[in-house]
Amino acid sequence: IITPLAAFISDHALAAMFLPIGMLLYQNSLTEEIPEDPELGKMLMIAIAMACNIGGPGAPSGGARNVIMMTYLNDMFGFDIGYFQWVTYCFPFLLVMIPITWFMVNWRFKPRITSLAPAMNQLRTEIDRMGGWNRKQIWALIIFLIMVYGWFTEKVFYNLGIYPVRLGIGVIAVAGAVAYILAGVVNWRDYQEKVDWGVVWLYAGAIIFGRTLDQTGAAYWLARTVIDLLAPLGMSSGIPLMATANGLTACLTNLMADGPAAAAVGPITLNMAGLVHPGSTFLPFMAMSTAIASSFAYCLIIGTPPNAIVYASGYLEPKDYLRVGIPMWFVANIVIVLLTAVYWSFRGFGGLPGF
Repeated sequence: IITPLAAFISDHALAAMFLPIGMLLYQNSLTEEIPEDPELGKMLMIAIAMACNIGGPGAPSGGARNVIMMTYLNDMFGFDIGYFQWVTYCFPFLLVMIPITWFMVNWRFKPRITSLAPAMNQLRTEIDRMGGWNRKQIWALIIFLIMVYGWFTEKVFYNLGIYPVRLGIGVIAVAGAVAYILAGVVNWRDYQEKVDWGVVWLYAGAIIFGRTLDQTGAAYWLARTVIDLLAPLGMSSGIPLMATANGLTACLTNLMADGPAAAAVGPITLNMAGLVHPGSTFLPFMAMSTAIASSFAYCLIIGTPPNAIVYASGYLEPKDYLRVGIPMWFVANIVIVLLTAVYWSFRGFGGLPGF
């Protein structure tokens, strides 16, 4: 449930929403025979974090890193990736990673309680007690669905001449935010006090840093340096180069937020792609793979907000992220390389020549 939603809703918002549900499931699973089961608590909490992390690349709205790479690709090379187009390329990554994550979590954690059925029944009772949907909830869902529809269709409508200009993801998102105020779902004070505007400045600073790298030629120089270093190893082009770029991005994103990581690395990886495979499918593929790799913040608490949010529950220790995160990090890098080499390469991109 969480992973597909994370493609359309902010990952930290989902983590905050599902954290109390996970805690409730844990508390309601305990019995007199088993008054405590730390492994179960860890399993539930880490599953929430990992589900949020793997879901973000599924759609451009799943994280700022996706929109950042789309913007870089368009500004630097003139290649445009639409919202629906991104989903058709990147959503399969989610479908592959869901069973892998389930296996990893069950492999690394061995709880004494193996069935959540009693806890789920109690959760259903609590939901029934809450009653039906109220007016605000209905309007919130309607506006959200309209926003998603707008994201999926805006490029198509522009190509058909229905829209005189590209609306982009941002315009539709802001229109949705205004619609929430007009419908009475939220008020202006909610946006003032409950939206972390500091995050906006964080991403703005990261984007400025990335643009500076590109415009000053530093990104080109770094890209050329990396390619020269990889050339003796036979990894300076094609899939080996993409795997290296993904690995570097995936390492960096565990040490800083995923959006700034993509903003900083994006100009370098795209310059690498432009140097070795100009005008080919390698450019959009590199943009999408960099965005996906920047979501591989599985190993450290500081890597992504969902990791920090579930850690605040008190059920987890820092080493628990490493137990699941390290094997998932390696598997995810393999999955994106296979996705590129098989599905993306077979499908191509907008009539561009292959690499």
